[in-house]
Amino acid sequence: MRLIKLGVISIVVLFAVITGISSLLPSHVRISRAIDIEAPATKVYPLVSDMRAWGSWNEYIRFYHKKQWDADKLTATEITVLMDQKSDTLVTAEWIQPAGNNFASGYRLIAQDSLHSTLQWYFDFRLRWYPWEKFQSIVYDEQLGPVMEKSLANLKRQVEQSH
Repeated sequence: MRLIKLGVISIVVLFAVITGISSLLPSHVRISRAIDIEAPATKVYPLVSDMRAWGSWNEYIRFYHKKQWDADKLTATEITVLMDQKSDTLVTAEWIQPAGNNFASGYRLIAQDSLHSTLQWYFDFRLRWYPWEKFQSIVYDEQLGPVMEKSLANLKRQVEQSH
């Protein structure tokens, strides 16, 4: 009985310590990548504002094997993307995973001049207090960054070849 009591107390203390450490991690994480494109913003905007065009350059959409396209919604085997907002310089979307994890994404388009533009792509994660969510956020940049970079390079290549 004494051993069981010690085990339960140890588990509770360990959980409290891990939760305390995880509380030092931020509850909002933004993963962002940007690329300069040698084309005007008017050539880039249609590819980021129309979800049907994402399949031609976005590696996430290619990976999830799109099933159903709508004007403002993409339903894939493992993710649903809802278009939230479109403006001349910003396109935002909400990504919904079947497990219930939702996160925001956006494309910010900056016209440098009439021949050059910069596109920033970001993912925003709002984390709950759960230690496993906070510690998982540490590797988000390593998981998402390379795929975002490859997608942006695909987009750049596609825009610059058609320009």
